[in-house]
This record gives sequence, structure tokens and C-alpha cells, in this order.
Amino acid sequence: MLLPETHLDPENPKANYKKFDPSTLPETDDPLVIRRQIEFYFSDGNLPTDQFLWNLTGGPENKPVSLKQICGFKRMRRFQPYTAVVAALKESEKLVLEGPEGEETVKRKEPYVLSWESGKDRKSRMAATVYVKGFGDETATTQMDIEDFFEAHGKVMSVRLRRTDPPGNLFKGSAWVEFDNKEDAEKFVNLDPPANWKGHFLRVKSKQTYTSEKSEAIKAGTVKAGTSKAKFFEGKSFDPSTRGRGGFRGRGGRGRGNGNGRDGQDNRNKNENGEEKKNGFKNHRGGRGGRGGRGGRGGRGGRGRGNQNGNRGGRRDNGPPVIKATNDQGKVVENGNVKRAREDDTTTAPPAKKVDTKTEAAAAA
Repeated sequence: MLLPETHLDPENPKANYKKFDPSTLPETDDPLVIRRQIEFYFSDGNLPTDQFLWNLTGGPENKPVSLKQICGFKRMRRFQPYTAVVAALKESEKLVLEGPEGEETVKRKEPYVLSWESGKDRKSRMAATVYVKGFGDETATTQMDIEDFFEAHGKVMSVRLRRTDPPGNLFKGSAWVEFDNKEDAEKFVNLDPPANWKGHFLRVKSKQTYTSEKSEAIKAGTVKAGTSKAKFFEGKSFDPSTRGRGGFRGRGGRGRGNGNGRDGQDNRNKNENGEEKKNGFKNHRGGRGGRGGRGGRGGRGGRGRGNQNGNRGGRRDNGPPVIKATNDQGKVVENGNVKRAREDDTTTAPPAKKVDTKTEAAAAA
């Protein structure tokens, strides 16, 4: 198995080791190569994770994109002349070419279907993805070379080279390869003998197997966990390491949230001892005045329970604030002149104040 010989230089932490450079490839007007590249951009394997193209097309909205803008991409610049690109797309079975000459636009024939509707969720995509290692050091054309290599092993949705965290971006000698379906992925994993690259066998595992083994190694302390990078999928950016705090699960918002993504909703009306809060006084504030705000249950900012009209903290629409007293059981006393009794209020005299006899003795001496 080929292993990378290039390693990160600790004395130059800002160095970028990425060598991908499609400009080194020869210029071509091959319609098959042109179609394959543009169809990949709009494919189910790339579009939902390509934030730039997703925003241009609107995802399921399937808005047309200027063909000249597509031809400005780095990997498209070698396809010349422009008329060759137009001619190649006219024969595409997956894309539609529209617009007057010189102002053509391109879009999918079938709009993208969100994963929760199509059934191709993240789990099914993982099942169709394999981990492949043994590609050695990166060259300017490694990305395209690996893509060409997998063409003989089934319909491939995407090939993503695995790299170290930025700014290094050093190729690890391995890649994630997503096939169109789980069956093709399993077939490649089970090849006997294993597939080889430049005369060397490749190490191949399903993505599920790889991630499970990596997780166990991290728990055992034999492997150091890498830093999580924000990812984009179907119009949403999320951090895999913060589930329930701004990722796909939970609301994020203030605080850490809980399993329901409701930011501790169930505990809002309890104090630090787990007791129900009482409104109106210190240590018994009713949080943020309930969840109503605009005509709901209580005001937006008032302390207390609010009212059914959604007023702010018990404020009436046509008068000054009304202060209601409560008794020692926490019930409202209708007579506004009655003062609320203290919780330790009794008919007996208060206990005598303790005197520090040592201090008095020292003073007397």
C-alpha cells in the first residue's frame, strides 16, 4: 500500500500543502468529459453539499444558472471553445440547456428532491460510501486520476480527498468514495483480490466500519480526535460536534439546550433546589414572564405570569401597573392594602442576637 511521504512541518504551521491544480490538464473539447464534469456539479452527490451552487439553484427550486458562470470554474477552464461546451450539453440526458446564443443557462431536468422526501438521507449515503487508502502523495491531478480510476467500479456520485485541517490541507493518502447505491459500495469493499493503485493494493472499508473503529480508538486514547469542521447540507450549515446546540438538532439559541432542543424549557419554572418558583419576589421570579409575549401566555419581558391578553408583566392597557400581594401560601390577596407576610413571620419575638463573648472579653482587657 502506498503511503504519503510528505508530512506537516511544525516549523511552518501556515504552509498549505494542497496541490490540486486542474490548469495542468491539457485543453480539450471532448463532449463526454465536458458532460461528466457539469453533470457532476448538479448531481445528487454534489449539489446538496456545494453551498455556492445550492444558493444559485435554490436546491429544489431548480433555478437556471448561467453557463458562462459555470465555465468560469477552475475545472471548467480547460474546456474550449465555449461552443464545444454548449454542444456537449445539448446531448445531456440529465441537464437542460436554455436561452439565446451566448447567454445560455443550465439546470437539472428533474429538480432536486430533499433527502427526507427521497429517502436518501445521511444514513443511506453513508451506507453507499467507502473509505479507501493507499494513494500515496498528492499531485496536481490526483483528484481527477482517482475519479477516473473509480469509473470502472460502478456509478460514482463523488470522490472527496481526505486532508488535514486548514491551513495545512495535506492529503492523507485516502478518500471517501460515494457510490450511487449500497450494493456497488459493498461489491467494491468485497473485491478479491482488493483493488490496486499503481501496482499496490488499496485498503478498503465501509464508511460505517471506519468511523466505528475510529471512535473506539479515540475512546481508548490511541488516536487523537481531529477538530470538527462545519459542514453544509441542503441549505444548512452544521457542526457535527455540537448536536443540539446549533446543528441539525435543537435550536442552538441561548444556553446549551436539551435533548428536545428547547433550551431547558422544562426547568424554567424551578429554582436551584428543584422547587417551583413563585412570582414577584427575589429567588421566586417567574423567569421571562412566560412564553406568550404577543397575545400568548404572559408578557415578553415582565416578571410574573402575565395575563391571558398577553400584556407585559401584568400591565393593564389603560392604567398604571397593578401590584398584587400574596399570602404565605403564594395566593393572591384581593385586598391590595394587605401586606404579604414574611415566610418566617411568627407571633413570637425574634431570636436574640448572638454575641461574640471572646471579642467583648478582649475589648474589656
